Amino acid sequence: MHGTNVLISFAHSAAMALFLATTDATIVSTSLPTIASEFNASQIQYTWVGVAYMLTQTAFQPLYGRISDLVGRKNVLYSSISIFAIGSLLCGVARSIEWLIAARALAGIGGGGIVSSVWVITAEIVDVQHRAKWSQALSVTWSCSAIAGPLLGGVFSGMFQSDCSIAAGKLTEKIDVHQSSPLSWRWGFYINLPICFVALVVLSSSLRGITFIQSSSASWRTLAQKFDFGGLFLFMGGTSCIIIGFGFATEMGWSKPSTLVLVISGLAILICGGFYEKYTSRDCLFPATTFTDLTTITILIITFLHNFAFNAGTFYLALFYQAANGSTPFEAGIKLLPYSLGSSLASMPAAWFIGYMQKRSHDTSAQNNIVSVGLLLSTAGFGLLSALNEHSSVLTQILYPLVAGIGLGMLFHAPYQIFANALKPNELATGTSAFFLVRFTGATVGLAVAGAVFYAQASANLPPGLLSSDSGSSIDYTGLASLEPSEFRSKVLHVVSSSIQTIWAVCSPCLGVAFLTSFLLRRVTIDDPQTTTRTDSTVESSVTEKV
Repeated sequence: MHGTNVLISFAHSAAMALFLATTDATIVSTSLPTIASEFNASQIQYTWVGVAYMLTQTAFQPLYGRISDLVGRKNVLYSSISIFAIGSLLCGVARSIEWLIAARALAGIGGGGIVSSVWVITAEIVDVQHRAKWSQALSVTWSCSAIAGPLLGGVFSGMFQSDCSIAAGKLTEKIDVHQSSPLSWRWGFYINLPICFVALVVLSSSLRGITFIQSSSASWRTLAQKFDFGGLFLFMGGTSCIIIGFGFATEMGWSKPSTLVLVISGLAILICGGFYEKYTSRDCLFPATTFTDLTTITILIITFLHNFAFNAGTFYLALFYQAANGSTPFEAGIKLLPYSLGSSLASMPAAWFIGYMQKRSHDTSAQNNIVSVGLLLSTAGFGLLSALNEHSSVLTQILYPLVAGIGLGMLFHAPYQIFANALKPNELATGTSAFFLVRFTGATVGLAVAGAVFYAQASANLPPGLLSSDSGSSIDYTGLASLEPSEFRSKVLHVVSSSIQTIWAVCSPCLGVAFLTSFLLRRVTIDDPQTTTRTDSTVESSVTEKV
């Protein structure tokens, strides 16, 4: 469709942009304990550093495609990279935790646009027969970001460690380490700026002269008349109420009226949104099949629970290594490798197995089996994680996360293939939008719930002297392993460890429910053995075509 040199140039710059957007979602996982300690952040603020990025990335996802029909694919991509760069800069210069959360929200708007634009542009400039290879290449980039994010966050945060003196169980800083070291967690955001600049230059060069097809019926008036703003408002409004409700539970407890009202209202809004989607005359966010076909409903449930557990596991496994295990941020990034690398690499043999079996069965039975096995392994993995504590051996710290990671990694592609083949052809674009919307929402809610669970357990058992005098819910995570006397340290580490164990104990039955639900999946016939290969490579890009 286009010259080889153009495609190679685009591939390099697109990979850089995609790497940035996806890495930023995980880079704070290992640096968050350090950030929280520096800003004296409360537990709800700790959680919202991660939630803010994913929430805006999710909320704006359905709008990118429609806007790109109006202003052009390249303009949306360039603008998204610029917004992401500005958000990263503001994160790097943040002077308070509130500032950082707001900047992360801005970066999420740009990051979501980058992901969507890269996929849709790839589908339009690459020939159909080569899209599967390109999809694999972009998926490898995504997998690498899952590994690199925690490592980069650990590298920059690990450049300095507080030299603390401990008295009566309280931490007292001797040195202003942030002034004594030229590098800090802030460079995890600063590093995005030159890469964004290079990606912009190379993209503008490689895409120069390429004209993308725009819908002749696209207009701002059509967008206002047909886009399902009501459904998006109800879906994101209900989700936000639930997330904020869990945040209130973290700070004030479950018995407070504000907490109960928000959570119950959020659930009610989502139910209303479901009825609205079924009967609206606009281009709804969820196609009709997702309300009537058991397989599509099952896949959406599995996708939500999968990303719920994956995100909670990533953030709080990093906290476990640092707070309960005494690792530096960099050491925590290294220890996360079995989990992140296992989840990234597991998708490859799963894809080969699916391709081989599909040529023989011409249906989605292989995908169904991969989903069930992946959920079984991830359920067992999180069950094993719940047995980790501050005294666990190095072997168990490697083996248990590896089992969980492999199980989760097997679920990266197969559920979508089943979902896409169960839809009607004219529902593919809208259905893809719904799939990604549920996927991102599961990740966001998972982190919010994990934060509420952790703090509910920790606040009830941690000694009062450990909490910051400035914020009753703030904990200096970076110095717990140095607390004195040893009896006090042992008690604190056990409380933190058991609190994180509770998160994994919640995730395991959720994945178990998803495993039992997977037996409801039917075998979807595939007439063309190449259909799923093409679908897997193109449909992710079609998320922006209709929504």
